[in-house]
Amino acid sequence: MVNQVLVHVKTSKGDWETTFQKSTRIKDVILGSRMHFRLSKEVKLVLCREESPHVDFDPDRALVNYNVLDGEVLILKEV
Repeated sequence: MVNQVLVHVKTSKGDWETTFQKSTRIKDVILGSRMHFRLSKEVKLVLCREESPHVDFDPDRALVNYNVLDGEVLILKEV
C-alpha cells in the first residue's frame, strides 16, 4: 500500500518482518518491536539503518522522515 512500508527489524533476539504506516513515529516502531520481542522496559533502545548503524533515528520523527523504503532492514539496539 502507498501509506505503508514493510520493514525487517533485526535484534539480538532475532528478526521481525512487519508493516508500519509511513507516518509511524520511530518511538512507536521501537515500542512495537519491544512488545514483539518481549524486551525489558528498563533497556534503552534505538533504531537505525543496517547500512549506517552509528546513525540513530530520532524517536520523535516518523519513518517517512528517513525515507525508509519497502523491505529495508532496520536494527534495534541497546544503548
